[in-house]
Amino acid sequence: MIDFKRQKILVQDSANQYSETLVEFDRSSVKRTWKKNQSYQIDLTATNDGSLAYSLLRNENSLLVGGQEYLIKQVKPDLKGYSNQVEITANHVYYESRRIWQYNKRAGTITYSIQDILHYFFDNNPYGFTWEVIGNFSKVQIENLGNTSALDALNTCVEKFNCVIYPDNKHIRIYARDAWQKQVDKSYLYGYNTTTFSCSWDTTSIQNVAMCYGKQKDGEENQYYFPPFLAKNTTSIQRWGERPGAEISDERFTDQNAMNTYALSTMQADPVTTMSLTYEGDDQVLPGEVWYLRVEPEQFDTDVEVTSITDYPFAPDHRPEVELDNSIRTLLDEDVAQERAIKTAIKDNQAAAKQIKQTSEKAAQAYDSRFIGDLYGAEPKLKARAVAPTLPGYILKVPADNPDLGLKKGQQFYAATAVDYVAGLAEFVDGKIPEAPSYDLATPTKDGLMSKADKIKLDKLKTEPLTSLQMKDAVNGSIYMITVENGEIRIKKGE
Repeated sequence: MIDFKRQKILVQDSANQYSETLVEFDRSSVKRTWKKNQSYQIDLTATNDGSLAYSLLRNENSLLVGGQEYLIKQVKPDLKGYSNQVEITANHVYYESRRIWQYNKRAGTITYSIQDILHYFFDNNPYGFTWEVIGNFSKVQIENLGNTSALDALNTCVEKFNCVIYPDNKHIRIYARDAWQKQVDKSYLYGYNTTTFSCSWDTTSIQNVAMCYGKQKDGEENQYYFPPFLAKNTTSIQRWGERPGAEISDERFTDQNAMNTYALSTMQADPVTTMSLTYEGDDQVLPGEVWYLRVEPEQFDTDVEVTSITDYPFAPDHRPEVELDNSIRTLLDEDVAQERAIKTAIKDNQAAAKQIKQTSEKAAQAYDSRFIGDLYGAEPKLKARAVAPTLPGYILKVPADNPDLGLKKGQQFYAATAVDYVAGLAEFVDGKIPEAPSYDLATPTKDGLMSKADKIKLDKLKTEPLTSLQMKDAVNGSIYMITVENGEIRIKKGE
């Protein structure tokens, strides 16, 4: 871990006559940025305290931070009321290699090793720059080398040899890719020690097709050990289509298969992959380290290389921002993650479709099971006095078969009712139905359910079969007694 208490900024003039520690500066403004083969600088804001250190904050003077030297390139005074401040941007001293200029030019296309180029530009330079090559490189062909700066030559090395440049002050280290990366037992775990994460791919520089030229036969112009051919990366072509690019020519090769293998290794056949995150953990992040990355929400996990670090050496609470890269490996892992995500989405969609279908079926069933009806009184046989003229009445029926109710489509039915459930019934019959009277039994001397006179008459009635029957003459009013004797009807005048 960085010991922030011991960190300090030393300001030094270009002639190395004066140096002093900077005291008055905004600690949260000190931002150090390194990006592989692209940038290496420091930014800060200082306050005028009348010190020598503040007065030395001028262009081309140096800042010494964390053991590295940076040359001030941009000075921007910022005056606010009584507060005088200055914003500083300083580049790593490595970029001063641009002051080394090789005026000579080697005409023609020549095969070089990386050491050949570095010797050609840096030997006997007056600025104290040294270099070191770490790892193994193949030779490449370069046309008209020279008449440019040593910094341009280093950029040519990055392009031609696919190397990584990481300086230690004026000592420039040039790494082969396999020598640069350092596998470490550290992890970025999204949601645990990583709070933000983003990922992008740049397909701009993809090349998967190149015309290849090997060694020419001695004394025979345009005659090669093998004819020029197109090298093609079929895997990349299947994914991205054909992306032709600059030809590849190398006098080292007299075998076509060897030349093809070399050409495929030098082409940028896949997108440049860049990821960025904010690291909240305690482990120090260093250039070239390969960490394990897991982003569970995206089902994404892989090993990634640290390719850019923006940290704040004097503000320990401000966590470093890290960029990562793993090119082909990352791309393949992302493909797997995307395929997994697609399968999960399809599965979820299928489940949702099934649920929607079931819901739709239930809704259709519920719709078919609804009640419809005919207006009560619409048919002559159904006419009746309206109880509540403002409210229409209906006879219910079903629009489809309803097995729950045992009804067929269109069948009418009536709902069971009770007095308490019929709206307005109590008010309608109130006072219109009299109470039933109560009666005692009638006797020959007392009225009851009938009058006493009727009771006497009733008692006189004889029950069948009768032995005689009295009848009155309709003309003279005489009384006759009708009897049956020995099977013969006899009529006698009564008294």
